[in-house]
Amino acid sequence: MMKRTGLIVCTMFALINTYAQTAEDFYNQGMKKAYSGELEAAIALLDKSIELNADEYVAWYNRGMAKAMLRREKEAIEDFNRTIALYPGYKKVYLNRGTSRKHLTDYDGAMADYNKAIELDSSYVDAYYNRGLLYELLDKKEVACLDFNKSLELGSYKAQKKVDQCNDTTLPATHSILRLTEKSTDETYGFTPENPIKSGTGPNGGPANQRAYLNLLRDALGNPIAYERVGNCCSYKSENGLLGLATLDKYRITYKNDKGEQKETIVYLSFYDFETPEILVGFNTIN
Repeated sequence: MMKRTGLIVCTMFALINTYAQTAEDFYNQGMKKAYSGELEAAIALLDKSIELNADEYVAWYNRGMAKAMLRREKEAIEDFNRTIALYPGYKKVYLNRGTSRKHLTDYDGAMADYNKAIELDSSYVDAYYNRGLLYELLDKKEVACLDFNKSLELGSYKAQKKVDQCNDTTLPATHSILRLTEKSTDETYGFTPENPIKSGTGPNGGPANQRAYLNLLRDALGNPIAYERVGNCCSYKSENGLLGLATLDKYRITYKNDKGEQKETIVYLSFYDFETPEILVGFNTIN
């Protein structure tokens, strides 16, 4: 009887070792895919790693990062929440959950996460910089500049440009696009050069405001759209343009219609002028 018991125990230990190694193998393979930019493949491998060992916080965290990079922010936050449950003191997860929350317009949640990251590490340079960006987005320049200066003091090369902007009193007024609240009823809005989306110049420059607008769009099924800039065109009169003329930027957007069919179209945006941006006909925004 003792010999049988000993055999069972040894077999159990062998199974446990195989189990742990297999989870680690999937994790390592997933990370290799992530580093090579194959994010969907990385997620699939990290899924298998988590199935075999659901107590390893780094697998949840890195799967969340891969999802965030694919703009699957809600799913990313779920993984970050699990990471925090397993390792409440992991500062990086608060930083990146904060950024995902910001992308979903949960600005209070984002601020709480950046504050928590700084609470965990008072020298966390990336947390100061990202909190500064959020303050800037919320039009709280004074406290934003304090964070940018702190970030620069801690060695962030990115913060130098922001500090220079803080010290420059000649910069024109900017417009932050925090949410899209109005739906256009004009089917030409955004889809024709005669009726462009006027996103204005934001705290991170004109093109950044265009991206902010497009990042807030959702297709008919509620999914993020894909987009790429494909050039500019179409001069029009504008007091904010060079010699009284401005141009439009053209973006190709890829999305699914209400039937689930993948479609492409061109939209036109201007960062020279600002009018409160509206949601395109047939599209939605973040709920």
